[in-house]
Amino acid sequence: MNFQSPDLHAYFSGRWTFFRTMLGADDVLIGEADGTAEFLRVSDTSLLHYKESGQLRLTADQRVVAFSRRFDYEIAGDLVHVAFADGMQAGQAYQSYRYDAVKQALLPVEAHLCILDRYDGSYQLIDTDQFELRTRIDGPHKDYLVHTHFTRAPG
Repeated sequence: MNFQSPDLHAYFSGRWTFFRTMLGADDVLIGEADGTAEFLRVSDTSLLHYKESGQLRLTADQRVVAFSRRFDYEIAGDLVHVAFADGMQAGQAYQSYRYDAVKQALLPVEAHLCILDRYDGSYQLIDTDQFELRTRIDGPHKDYLVHTHFTRAPG
């Protein structure tokens, strides 16, 4: 893969596994999750449907919670626009990113505000089979860092 001008549509397409940590204030572990994710191509468009599912283990009470989430990724050259694809916010913009070839990263064009809490994420493309998503959420209601490491699933 050419990381100077990657085909982001091709890069993300396919099945992935992930491991996620959620850290609160003072780097206190809130929980860990693992699961599977898939970016599905929508034929004849620049759209990828993203869906993930997994198990979240909460540190405080060791409770395990199943979860799933969907987003739509609209890719236009070095720009990636992410929108909610489920829940009450389906169809609404979440975040936009621009690819930075020097950093091999998708960096935020703008942050997402959820009421007064700010979501600020970035994607680090490690190699053809791994990337990381780091999202910092801070505001009057939330204060944590979500770090997700994705590995391309075999086959």
